[in-house]
Amino acid sequence: MWLILILLLTIFLLLLWYVDTRKPNNFPPGPKWLPIIGCAWELRNLHKAKGTLSEVTQELAAKYGSVVGVKVGRKLTVFVYGSTAFKELLSKDDFNARPDDIFATSRTFGKRREQKKFLIHQLKEIGFHKPILEEILAEEMRAIIHDINKTIEDDGVICVTNLFPVHILNTLHILMTGDKCSDQEMEELHKAMNSFSENIPLTGMLFNHFPFLRYICPDYCGYNTYVNIHKRVLAFISKKVKMLKEICGPQLSRGFIHAYLEKLNVVKGKSSFSEEQLLATCLDVLTAGFDTTCNSLGFVFLYLLLHPEVQQKAQEEIDSVIGRGRPPTSEDRPRLPYVECVVFESLRLITGRAFVVPRRAIRDSTLNGYFIPKGTILQGSARGTFLDESAGWKNPEVFNPERFMKDGMLCIPDNFIPFGSGRRRCVGEIMARANIFVIVASLLQTFNFRSVPGSPPKVDFVEGFTPSVKPFKAFVTLR
Repeated sequence: MWLILILLLTIFLLLLWYVDTRKPNNFPPGPKWLPIIGCAWELRNLHKAKGTLSEVTQELAAKYGSVVGVKVGRKLTVFVYGSTAFKELLSKDDFNARPDDIFATSRTFGKRREQKKFLIHQLKEIGFHKPILEEILAEEMRAIIHDINKTIEDDGVICVTNLFPVHILNTLHILMTGDKCSDQEMEELHKAMNSFSENIPLTGMLFNHFPFLRYICPDYCGYNTYVNIHKRVLAFISKKVKMLKEICGPQLSRGFIHAYLEKLNVVKGKSSFSEEQLLATCLDVLTAGFDTTCNSLGFVFLYLLLHPEVQQKAQEEIDSVIGRGRPPTSEDRPRLPYVECVVFESLRLITGRAFVVPRRAIRDSTLNGYFIPKGTILQGSARGTFLDESAGWKNPEVFNPERFMKDGMLCIPDNFIPFGSGRRRCVGEIMARANIFVIVASLLQTFNFRSVPGSPPKVDFVEGFTPSVKPFKAFVTLR
């Protein structure tokens, strides 16, 4: 009897081993798979050795090619690294879906419907192409300059990465609600968004790959952290929605929430529009807009500190084109090509350490000649497109705004797509580019930024929802 049981168990384990380690025909090459965990252990060790997942994908691509097939837990995943394959990933309709796993659905009531067209239309109506955006940016710039002037009255030493979060959140809040946050509300929102940025990587957490762990060790696998942070942000948005419903009327400043509530009154449950989806959409706007813009500005000013000659050249351009009589606006971008190059080069360096939002194959398809089964998750590493010589970047790790200039004119390479391309192109591109340009140009017009004597900043990067630099200080003086 015992012999039969042992034999059956052995057969079962052998079948499990075979089934769980068998790769689909013509699936992209990659590390060997083990039963249950796939190649999670090898990826973990690589991550530990390299420091960032971006560098892990570079290592894997060097060994297996620009498309690498892995399995983490039960989930088939493909890392896309090379420039050609990266563009194919972004442009192919077969890969236009977002993941529908626990990582995606546990943040938004277990559901996921997308209303991107409505969001884009309303954001354009609210201000992306109107003077209201310039007014918002100008007001926030006055506040940033005021904060810096107060610091200069003391010792002039300021934590640069602390300059921007509150003002970026205010901009996003105005676009959503039509009004600014109170100080108490801003403190509440800022704490929640900081927790999000610091604790939630775009590429997923342990419970995402092994969902059963949320029942066994929800703290260790990150599930409780993930859900609780999203609950805090969603509670803030929900409070705003409730308030706007109560005071809704013609006197109300229009924001995205106002427009969505009007749409709900029209459709009355006959479509996918719902208050739950309103909260989920606002959550996406906040998390993506806040993290990307703040971290991009951190990269810009870190490199300006490390390259004072670049800062001086940008200031000379601002002085010759605008002078000191008025603040820069986004309309000045065509006339300030070198400042634009500084922004682009910083975006290249941050994007090259990032991943695009994960995609899901909606049907059996191919990528770079390999078979991609339906449901496969595709992780697009931008490193091979923005930080690799094979993509046409000479000395890609070097900060060099001149690479975007040719004969004194702005020259943007075809593979410079920091906001993505195709149907999944970032909806906040217009606002992000305007924010970053106006803040950089305005601060360089007004101040000099130098390294704190005896304490130069280090180029230390941190993984998160988007890459960031570690907090650093600068010595700031009026020009």
